[in-house]
Amino acid sequence: MNRKTYALILAPAFLFSLFIVEVLCRHGYEVLASPLGLAAIALIAMVAVVGIWVAYSLFLSRLAPMDLQRALRVDLWCHAPLLLCLAYFVPSIGSILNIGTTLFFLALAGLFTCRLAIVLYCRRSQLEMIAFRPHLILALVIALAAILRISLIATNRFHGDEALYSHWGLLIASGKDIFLRHGVIVDKPPVFLYTLALSFKIFGASETAARLPNIISSLVSMVLVYHIALALTNRRVALLSVVFLALSPFDVQFAPTAFTDPMMVCLSLASFLLALKSRHLAAGLAIGLAVMTKPTAVLFMPLLLFFTSLPFGGSWLSRRLARAILLLAAGFLVVCLAVVCWDLVIRVNCVNFLSASAARYGGLRLASPERLLPRFQAWLRQLHYLTGSRLLDAVLVLGVPVLLGAGVWRRRRGSGWLLDWALVAFFLHFVAVHTLLTFSVWDRYMLGLVPIVAILLARVMLLPLDLLLERVGQSTRGKVAYLVSLAILLSVVVVGPTQVALRYGFPVGGDHGAFQGIDDVADYFRANAPAGSIVFHKWLAWHYSFYMFDVPVEFYWYPDHDFVLSSADRLPNLKKYVVFPSWTSADELEGVLNAGGWGLSEIYRTYRPDGTMSFTIYQIEPLDR
Repeated sequence: MNRKTYALILAPAFLFSLFIVEVLCRHGYEVLASPLGLAAIALIAMVAVVGIWVAYSLFLSRLAPMDLQRALRVDLWCHAPLLLCLAYFVPSIGSILNIGTTLFFLALAGLFTCRLAIVLYCRRSQLEMIAFRPHLILALVIALAAILRISLIATNRFHGDEALYSHWGLLIASGKDIFLRHGVIVDKPPVFLYTLALSFKIFGASETAARLPNIISSLVSMVLVYHIALALTNRRVALLSVVFLALSPFDVQFAPTAFTDPMMVCLSLASFLLALKSRHLAAGLAIGLAVMTKPTAVLFMPLLLFFTSLPFGGSWLSRRLARAILLLAAGFLVVCLAVVCWDLVIRVNCVNFLSASAARYGGLRLASPERLLPRFQAWLRQLHYLTGSRLLDAVLVLGVPVLLGAGVWRRRRGSGWLLDWALVAFFLHFVAVHTLLTFSVWDRYMLGLVPIVAILLARVMLLPLDLLLERVGQSTRGKVAYLVSLAILLSVVVVGPTQVALRYGFPVGGDHGAFQGIDDVADYFRANAPAGSIVFHKWLAWHYSFYMFDVPVEFYWYPDHDFVLSSADRLPNLKKYVVFPSWTSADELEGVLNAGGWGLSEIYRTYRPDGTMSFTIYQIEPLDR
């Protein structure tokens, strides 16, 4: 290539300048009315493109290092994306709304991507050195995950269950009822509740303090997934699994909540890793803590047994494996025994949490045959949000059978094929159990599948690379090309779902604005309600128990409107209030009260950030006032 070829820079430079002039003309800039102004802007744009080309080539020649002539030639071809601007002059395309802005940024993005790729290629030796420091990359991914999750920590008010668990945590932390024996029916095991109490003790009673344990659990889960995948596959799979877990909309939106599920999943993953490391007693303790965080962790037992048996190879009937399982059982039973002591011995004469849970949720039984298909379809709709991307869903559904087949075919050469089969079997088992038994179709029950899907997606995405390396050996160029292509593809695929998750846009996780303003309701009563006032409630008992934990008012649950009227007649001298959420109406209650000589006086409203009303506070007063 001779120096005359450098004149090729004038083609994209001229086209780019013409494009800018045309866009400015369409937007009616008066300076372009004269030919002199038009020519000046075109010339400035051309000079800018050429000047940046020369300046960047100088930078590249020193960075690479390479001679200036070669740097000019290499960077010349990076300007090819500027030819996208030609599309603006095609009539059918040029009429599209905002097409000028779209083409402008696409052209610049293409230019910068090419330049970045060249820099990365020139610095590939340094990148390989970084690649041998995977913990640095892992730390960066976890830091990104922490930013995503912490940014959502104050987005929503508590869901009803979050408020209830946090109320129990406050009772423990405040010392009012350390063992939850007085006036409360606890339907959850104690591990998560005492974790909340510890967080309240350290950080104070707030939504943030209640949600921090789960954010920490989510981040720790990533470290655990990394080490599990690393022990059974390789660093590439381990890191990519963490990336998928970090960006999963399901995990992003559930981490900043006070549900029991994130901690339960974290403890289950800890038991898997400990079993892989042959620390069987500790693994039993971990799975025991998981079950005593949320009893549905028992569904992870088959996978725990798989990880326990892996270090023993084919010796599945050996004494060593029997001893490992006994240690698992011992650790598990130690935790169960401690919880039984708490529930039946310390909390004597209280309803045990298993009986309370069965009474509240109606117990578990086999679903009727006609309900199986609707239940399965409902769970499938929840599973979509594990990735939030239909493309990734398609890759998973189509790629997993290929992965399993390739694993069996390459079982003597490849690693991790047993892991693939075990994870797929567990996925099917998990969905089947939730479909066959009468679990409520609640999104949080599927959180345990997020790390499973993350590892499987990583395995599917990197399967072509493994096959490529088998055919051509350790080809640095081919490996780098595939990994760069995969990185670009994933960056395009996950940006959309991540942006939606950062708006809490997927219908999973917290309350999604339904209870925005409940904190303002509590602040109003704290500032204005005299001690001993009565607050009637029907929908907000669990929220009041947390947000108004320290407010000296009495809460009366009313089964019907006549109860409110009779209470008003019996307690005429006390201040009486009732709060109606936006999804209910006060008309019926007002009619009953009016017939008995009482009325509702609106005194305060709360609003969501979008301007819609969330709660209305009424005071119950005699009509003759």
